[in-house]
Amino acid sequence: MNVPVFKAINGVAHVNGTLDEIMIVFSNYSPLFFVAALTALYLYGVYRKDNMFRYAAVDALAITVMSLLLGFVIGIFYYEPRPFVTDHVNLLTPHAPDASFPSDHSLGTMSIALGIKNNYKFLGAILIILSLLVGVSRVYVGVHYPMDVLGSYLIVLVVNFTYRRLLCGKIRGLYSKVEKSLLKRISGINRENHKEGFKQ
Repeated sequence: MNVPVFKAINGVAHVNGTLDEIMIVFSNYSPLFFVAALTALYLYGVYRKDNMFRYAAVDALAITVMSLLLGFVIGIFYYEPRPFVTDHVNLLTPHAPDASFPSDHSLGTMSIALGIKNNYKFLGAILIILSLLVGVSRVYVGVHYPMDVLGSYLIVLVVNFTYRRLLCGKIRGLYSKVEKSLLKRISGINRENHKEGFKQ
């Protein structure tokens, strides 16, 4: 099932040059959009002085880091060769012949999407759809099998569930302490600078 589905999706490559270019760009650069969305969410929370926006960004970041670390460990102990290593495929973008499972792009984008959806459903739903498209694009360009992508999404679901049940409150509490500590230091520095300026 894995190989036939891969061939069905990857087999469309080279049929339409415009579609190929779209898939290459989507496959290679979409994670940057997700990182930008996560950063924007956090900075918006800073600007609005709204804890929930910042907590949502922290949640998404924590889930992403946990998912990528778990994926890295799995890749060490379980090596699945990439499609272009063992077969002739339509390879649209160069890639190192490292472990194919799991897909880091799928892990990262879905982690951010689910992390945000836990707090903001509409924005999260849009990002989930985009992450699914990222997964399809990775198969289309020939660097992952469908099961690499689906397995990545399953890993994120497990990490997200675990985080929400066991770790969310602890991570938010730790972040809150760090944030307050940093703000106190910044406030102290500003007061000292103000005093020095007043003396002069």
